[in-house]
Amino acid sequence: KGFVRLRASMEDDDLYLYVEDSGPGIPADKRETLFQKFQDSLDLLNQGTGIGLSLCQSLVNLLDGDIWLDDSYDSGLEGCPGARFVIKLNKPVRPALFKDIDEEAKPLVSAENRETSRSSLMGSVNGDVVNRSVTAMDVGAENGNDSDEECKLVLPDDLRVLFVDDDMILRKLFVRGVKKANPGWTVSEAASGETALQLVDEHEYDIIFLDQYMASVSKSLLGTETVRALRSKGVKSIICGLSANDIEKPFMSAGANAFMIKPFPCKGDEMRSALLRIWNSDTDSLEMI
Repeated sequence: KGFVRLRASMEDDDLYLYVEDSGPGIPADKRETLFQKFQDSLDLLNQGTGIGLSLCQSLVNLLDGDIWLDDSYDSGLEGCPGARFVIKLNKPVRPALFKDIDEEAKPLVSAENRETSRSSLMGSVNGDVVNRSVTAMDVGAENGNDSDEECKLVLPDDLRVLFVDDDMILRKLFVRGVKKANPGWTVSEAASGETALQLVDEHEYDIIFLDQYMASVSKSLLGTETVRALRSKGVKSIICGLSANDIEKPFMSAGANAFMIKPFPCKGDEMRSALLRIWNSDTDSLEMI
């Protein structure tokens, strides 16, 4: 009977957005620092980089709004106090957003302002972390390695890829990104390490992408555990570990060939560059990140 709920209301020309759930709530000693960068994760798996709420606050500030945790909220479910975040946008909402119009609406943010906002946001969080997750595949350029040597490398046209992640949306985004970069590739999906181990008995894959943490109603294999199990079965595929945390060493020690910090690139050329580095990686040398 748990829930996650999003709702909105208008009060005195201000727009209020409410995000509320029936989870375990947020400890009192964590509330004062909730919007600071690099906070410890509150979930059992200790996932994430600790900058999510800081980024939310930066985005809301760019919109001249406010965001806060509602200390008075209670989900109404026994033993599950939950949490509610409130976003207040302090500018009147354009009427055109609430009625059908035939003419094309003007952009809410101009191209110039959008770039300024993006620069402000990127500057508001630690540059190393943001750049690593967003432009991890550009390291070759930073090291001066994107020269003729890399341009000569090409990706095969007909690889078989297995993408293992419990998040269905991420799986679909990955498939779409790969198809943009390499339309001829065949991409299969799995939601757990256990399923991946079954699939490799039936099919051969050239590259396997493995997320580290995959939620399940029962205890499930971690990505690193799945890597070890795959190698013990004699799987020779290139394996790339995935996580929002920097756990490259555990993946490499388990037998992976490469590691990528999520989110992965979505643009075709960036995805192609990422896949190229993974395809040309090996267990002795990793230059992708």
